[in-house]
Amino acid sequence: MNLRSQMKRHKILIVDDTAANIEILYKILKENYDILFAKSGADGIRMVQEQHPDLVLLDIMMPDMDGYEVCSLLKQDRATARIPVVFVTAMGNDEDEARGLELGAIDYLTKPIRPHIVLARVRNHLELKHRGDLLERLTRELEEKNRTLDVLARKDGLTGVSNRRNFDEVLNSEVQRAMRNSRNLSLILCDIDHFKRFNDLYGHMAGDKCLQLMGELLRDTFKRAGEVVARYGGEEFAVILPDTSAELAGHMAERLRLALLSQALPHGHSEHHVVTLSAGVAGTLVERANTLEWFLGRADQALYRSKAEGRNRVTVAAAEADA
Repeated sequence: MNLRSQMKRHKILIVDDTAANIEILYKILKENYDILFAKSGADGIRMVQEQHPDLVLLDIMMPDMDGYEVCSLLKQDRATARIPVVFVTAMGNDEDEARGLELGAIDYLTKPIRPHIVLARVRNHLELKHRGDLLERLTRELEEKNRTLDVLARKDGLTGVSNRRNFDEVLNSEVQRAMRNSRNLSLILCDIDHFKRFNDLYGHMAGDKCLQLMGELLRDTFKRAGEVVARYGGEEFAVILPDTSAELAGHMAERLRLALLSQALPHGHSEHHVVTLSAGVAGTLVERANTLEWFLGRADQALYRSKAEGRNRVTVAAAEADA
């Protein structure tokens, strides 16, 4: 089997109410293309919708529905708009040609038919369609790859949660949104207790698995729309909670602490003998003074208190405390 026989043959639809005209075009094109035909405008539209030909050769002068109307309807339908239409007609004045091109036809062949002209035009238009389809497909693939790369660029490779870059962008955006709309916003900063000791005792592979477990627990705990979980740095993680009071955020942080505790991951250099976390929570009804730095500073202070008071606990920053 040669290469030519393996290639998919293009389908061409001839729409003409005169059988003799269909026969002439069929004889010219049959060797190189699969030929379909319709003898009315309505049948032509139906055939295009069912068969999706690569090219339509369309007569203008037909009863009931002329070629102009057929072309117009095809171009209005998103499913058929990209199929090229070539008018084949005895109407050869400039006004008729201009009207057809304005309706979306790509070319205009006049009768009597000249076989070598028909073959050349059909071949050229099919090649242009092939290139256009290929460009559209490559564009879609590129857009999809760019979306994938954008997602990857915003994720932490080890834990699967957002990275610091995405966290900074989202927190800034959420602070501005909450300020405009006078809404609550809360931030949790949490840290795996004695993580360096864990790494030193069990090795970095075990440390990576511990961080991955933390990422899974964070994703399982914070699932509401708008909530963003991020790796803030090293063994430290952060959670942005739009429309959430500090009190509620504290309860959610406690749920996360208990979830990690329930894993009972051994830690021989911890006073609790298992891996634990400490968390600090800052939240408020956002006003002008509550900047991104305000949230980070307040949550960091609360996290420091959790560490200073024995670890494995959640501290919610007092509402009246200074930034």
